[in-house]
Amino acid sequence: MRTLPPVPALAAVLAAAAMLAGCGSDAPRPDAMGPDRVSTSTSSDVDALPPCPEVPRVQPRADGLPDDELGCLGAGPAVRLSDLRGTPMVLNIWAAWCTTCDREMPILSSVQERAGDRLRFFGVHYKAPRAFGLRSAADFGVTFPSVHDEDGDLIALALRATAPPQTLFVTADGRIAGRKIGEIRSTDELAALVEQHLGVSV
Repeated sequence: MRTLPPVPALAAVLAAAAMLAGCGSDAPRPDAMGPDRVSTSTSSDVDALPPCPEVPRVQPRADGLPDDELGCLGAGPAVRLSDLRGTPMVLNIWAAWCTTCDREMPILSSVQERAGDRLRFFGVHYKAPRAFGLRSAADFGVTFPSVHDEDGDLIALALRATAPPQTLFVTADGRIAGRKIGEIRSTDELAALVEQHLGVSV
């Protein structure tokens, strides 16, 4: 597991979020995520989200995903991101409180369906309680397994992804080949990014 930088480094990373084209202005406030909002997930919400897969341990690579292990948002085991190998992957970083993430999900789902088993789609739910994430996953129509980073520190630091949505394109051998910061606005845009970075036509 990597060691997190000291607080000043984290503060610098979080300050940079304001410059990214994501949902930074939509970050959750304590009053917006009170008990009534975050405790409404149900077992059907868990069942609606595809389970996280069992994946073998592999050697992390310097130009790949970090070796941080995160618990599954739905059912299934914890997953070390660097172990997600074998199939080109679209890795989407989303948040329960992110309105642009909500708009983006049907686009991801459509391309996922078109791609079939030629692409893996995987998510990281960022900076919100698990129950809030499960409820939003059901509301957004998330169609791929996701891990859960409640405080956001691992993702913010390791993937430089402080303002969701962000989407990473990862080759079958684990190399991060490209990144889209901010909302993907159409299936054509996503298909073009997948072909550009992963060489898969969808």
